[in-house]
Amino acid sequence: MKNDKIMENELPNIEVEEQQPVHGKRVYLYFAVLAVLILSVFGIKATWQRHVPVRQVFVEGISVISKDEIVRLMKLPPNVPMYELDLSALQRNILTNSFVKRVVIQRDAPSALRVIVEERTPSAILLASDMFYIASDGTVLPYIASSETYDIPVISGVDSLSGIKTGQKLFNADVREALDIIDASKMTSDYIAHSISEIRLRRGHDLVLYSFESGVPIIFGKGEAVKKIVKLDAFWQKFIQNNETKDIQYIDIRFDDQVIVSRTS
Repeated sequence: MKNDKIMENELPNIEVEEQQPVHGKRVYLYFAVLAVLILSVFGIKATWQRHVPVRQVFVEGISVISKDEIVRLMKLPPNVPMYELDLSALQRNILTNSFVKRVVIQRDAPSALRVIVEERTPSAILLASDMFYIASDGTVLPYIASSETYDIPVISGVDSLSGIKTGQKLFNADVREALDIIDASKMTSDYIAHSISEIRLRRGHDLVLYSFESGVPIIFGKGEAVKKIVKLDAFWQKFIQNNETKDIQYIDIRFDDQVIVSRTS
C-alpha cells in the first residue's frame, strides 16, 4: 500500500490541451457574411418598395358602387410611391359617396392597394320632391340603377320635407317611425316585410300601411312597431290571406286587444 501511494505521488503531471475545432472560426465567419447579405437584401427590398407607385387597386364589398367609381373617388395622385400615400385622406374621399358606410384601405405589397367597402343598404324608396333611397339609419341615398334589386316599400307623404339632399341624415319623426316599422317587419315577419308596398306619412298623424296583395289601408298609428307587426301577421294569416278583401275599407291595429276591420255595408 505504501509503495502504491509513492508511485501515485511520483507520476508526472500531464497537461491536457483542449483541441479547438479546425473549421470553427471559418464557420462563424461564413454565418456573419450570410447575415450581412440577408440584411442587405431586405434593406434594398424595403428601399425599393418605398419608391414603387401604385399599379393596382383591388376593391371588395361593393354591389351598388362600381370599382371605377371607387377609384375615381380616391383621387390617387399619379406616380406617388405607395408608402407615401395618405390612406386616411383616400378613405375620406371615398366616404363622400353616401352609399359608403365604412371603408378600410390596406397596402398590399409590392404595388397594390386593397379597398374594403361596407355599403349602406336601402330600406325604402323615399318619395319627396324627387325620388331617393333611404337607409335604416335615415341617410338619404341617390336613386341609381344598379345590378342589385331591392324588395323594399315606398315611403310617401314626405312632401312637407323640403331641401332633401343625398348624404344627409333625416331626423324627421314620421320618417323615423316608418323606418322602425320596416326594421320591425324584417325582424319578426318575412311575410309582412314582403307584403308592405307603401307606408304613408300624414304630417304628424297616424301612419298608414298598404299591402301588395290587396291595397287595403292598414292604420298603424305610432310606436310599438314590433308588437303591432306580430299582431298584424297573426291576424293577416288567419283572416285575410287567401280570402276576399274587396269589401274591406280599412284595418285598424292601433288598439292593444283587438284588430278592427271596417267593411262596406
